[in-house]
Amino acid sequence: MKIRKVTVLLAAGTCAAMIFVSAAVPAHSEVNVNVNIGPPPIVVHEPELIVVPRTMVYYAPAVEVDLFFYRGRWWSRHDGRWFRSRSHNGPWVVVGPRYVPVEIVRLPRDYRTVYVREQHVPYGQLKKHWERREYERKKGVGEWKAEKRARKEREKERKEEWKEERREHGGHGPPR
Repeated sequence: MKIRKVTVLLAAGTCAAMIFVSAAVPAHSEVNVNVNIGPPPIVVHEPELIVVPRTMVYYAPAVEVDLFFYRGRWWSRHDGRWFRSRSHNGPWVVVGPRYVPVEIVRLPRDYRTVYVREQHVPYGQLKKHWERREYERKKGVGEWKAEKRARKEREKERKEEWKEERREHGGHGPPR
């Protein structure tokens, strides 16, 4: 009889332990929502591009979607998202808005009409053209000469303003 009580108690204890252990395991739940907007439409032909003055941005006027070229990469906006590619016809990768070059973001909404009369660049000459412009921009020659001069003037004016403020405040900078 004593063995039977021990067996029953042991079985009851084992059952209680199993219930306790299984009750202590946390339940996991997961929600996964996927919205696939998809890449921009693929441009099959090699587009002619227009240079946006005083920037390194080019755009394709004959393409119905926003298609930009900027320093060796292609950029496109589609359904509120930005995409980037090494080729005008993909493959496209989604990028966050903070990674889109500021020169592209700052283009006016009506860029197609504003810059329609600017320099046209055939697709076959694009690489050579933008590399030459990049070199000129770094050296501050060509169309970038006036920009370089204006930047130096702004720096000079800022220095003069700072000197004037220091004089007004007894050799110290303005109070902050």
